[in-house]
Amino acid sequence: MSDETDLKKLRHARFGLSPILVIVMTLFIDATGFGIIIPLLPFYSQTFRAGSAALGILVASFSLMQFIFSPILGRISDNMGRKPVLIISILTSVVSFLLFALANSFFMLLLSRIVAGLATETAIAQAYIADITSKKERASGIGKAGAAHGAGFIIGPAIGGFLSVYGFSAPGFAAVFLTLVNLLFVLFFLPESLKKESSELLLLPRSTSSFFHRLLAAFTKPLIGAVLMIFFIVFLSFSAIPVIVPLLGVAFFGFGSVEMSYFFIYIGAVQIILQGVAIGRLTKKFGEEKLIAFGPLLMMVGIFLMPLVQNIAIFILSLTMIASGSGIMRTVVPSFISKITAANEQGGTLGVANSVASIATVPGPIIGGSLFEFAGLSTPFFTSAAMLIVAFGIGCRVFHTCIRGLKR
Repeated sequence: MSDETDLKKLRHARFGLSPILVIVMTLFIDATGFGIIIPLLPFYSQTFRAGSAALGILVASFSLMQFIFSPILGRISDNMGRKPVLIISILTSVVSFLLFALANSFFMLLLSRIVAGLATETAIAQAYIADITSKKERASGIGKAGAAHGAGFIIGPAIGGFLSVYGFSAPGFAAVFLTLVNLLFVLFFLPESLKKESSELLLLPRSTSSFFHRLLAAFTKPLIGAVLMIFFIVFLSFSAIPVIVPLLGVAFFGFGSVEMSYFFIYIGAVQIILQGVAIGRLTKKFGEEKLIAFGPLLMMVGIFLMPLVQNIAIFILSLTMIASGSGIMRTVVPSFISKITAANEQGGTLGVANSVASIATVPGPIIGGSLFEFAGLSTPFFTSAAMLIVAFGIGCRVFHTCIRGLKR
C-alpha cells in the first residue's frame, strides 16, 4: 500500500484496535501455540523410541513444507489479499495441533509437523506490516512482530511445561484452543491491508508455477542474492539449535521437559527485549547493513562457546548471544529486503526469503542430530560456528556494497 492517504486510513483503529496491534497480537497467539509444543518434541519422540536423528527429521519436515508453501502463499496474498491467506494458515495450524494432541505413533507426530509446515503466518504478517508502514518504520514494525513471537515463546513453553505433567495431549489441546482464539481475532478485528483492486485478481497467481525461477532470479541480484545467502547460512546453522542444545542440556545438566521449557522461555525474553525495544534504536544508530554482518558474528561466538565448558553461566551467556544474533537477523533481513522490493511484490519476495530460511532448516536438524549422536556433542556446535564465519564475511561485503551505493 503505497498511497499515503490509504495508509493513514488503514492505520485508523478498528473496533478500538489498530491494525499493527492486531497483527502483533495474532503473531503472539500463534507463537504461544507453537511454543507450547516445541520444547516437548524431544521428549514426546522418545516415547516412540525415536533417536536424535529421528528428532532431526521431525524438525526438518516442518521446514521442508515451509520452503514449498511460504513463497506460494505469500505470492497468493499479493493477489487475493493478506487476510484470507492468514485465515487459511491459522486453520491449518489448528489441524496440526490437533494431530499432535492425538498422536499415538511417531508417524502421526511426524504428520502433525508436516501439516504445521503448510501454514505461513509469519511471512504473511511481515508482508502485512510492509503494507502499512513506511520505510523508516519498517524495521521497528517487523521488530514488534518479532517481539510478539518472543513473548509467545515465553508464555507457550511455560504452559507446555506445566501441562506436560498431565500427558503430552494436554499441551496439544491447549494449542488448539489458542489457535481457534487466534482465528476469531483475525476474522473480526484485522482489516485487509491491500487495496481492493489489488485483491480482486485470480486465486492462484500466474507466477506460482515459476517459483524456482523466481528463487534463482532473486539469488542473481547482487545485493538481494548476498543477503539471501547470509539468511540461508544463518538458518542452516541455527536450525540445529532446537535439537542439539536440549541434548547438550540433558548431557551437561540433566535437564528434563520442565527445565527445557525454561530454556525456551529465556530465549523468548531476550528476543522481546531485542526486537520489541532495542532493534529500532540499533537500526537507526548502526544501519541494517552493519547489523546483517554483526548478527552472524554474535551467533558464532555463542554457539562456539556453548560446548567448551560445562558451566551453567557459560550456557546462559551462549544462549543470550545466540538468541540476540538470531533476533537481529530475523528482523533486519526482512526489513532490508522489503525496502528494496516493489510494493506489489512484498508478499512474494518476503515469501522467497522465508522459503530460503525454511529450506536451510531442512538439513540442519538432521545434520546436527546425526553429528551429536555419531561424532560427539561438540561437533555440531563447531560446525555451525564455522558456517557462521562465512556468513559474517558475506555480511561485510554487503555492508561495503551498500556504502558504495550499489543498490540491487
